[in-house]
Amino acid sequence: MAEVLGDRLPDELVRVLDDETLISQEQPAFLLVTTDDSGAPRICMVSAGELLVRDERTLRVALWPGTRTAHNLGRGGTALLGAVSPGSVIYIRAEPTRLTVPETVTLECFELAVTNVQADVHAGMPVTSGITFRTDEPDHATTVADWRRQRELLTNAQRRQQR
Repeated sequence: MAEVLGDRLPDELVRVLDDETLISQEQPAFLLVTTDDSGAPRICMVSAGELLVRDERTLRVALWPGTRTAHNLGRGGTALLGAVSPGSVIYIRAEPTRLTVPETVTLECFELAVTNVQADVHAGMPVTSGITFRTDEPDHATTVADWRRQRELLTNAQRRQQR
């Protein structure tokens, strides 16, 4: 059974999303769940390079333009970010707001205001591994530089004015 942790990001997740994480070729992957126009859940895998911790109650995410996930986040409603790591599974519920980025940027960016955080830990049946991926590109440094640019974009993006 999931334990409610409150409405703040756990320190362990903040550490996992630290800038130093980007250096490794082995990266944690996160599951971002939204709902489509008919209410069906849709899952998207995002990397640490696409996420930025703004503060203990705010995440930001950069997505490829025109994706179902970007469309779903743009409609509003609750999103769920799942972080699976050895020993626990963290579920973060959040309310998305579209961010304004320069027109030359080919990403859609959103702020996720954390509303609820839960941890799923089972005594006697621990999670033994997380969801990870590996960058096999010959020039991993280029990927890291791209992620850092995305995070800088997320840092500087402005919240879109409500109409």
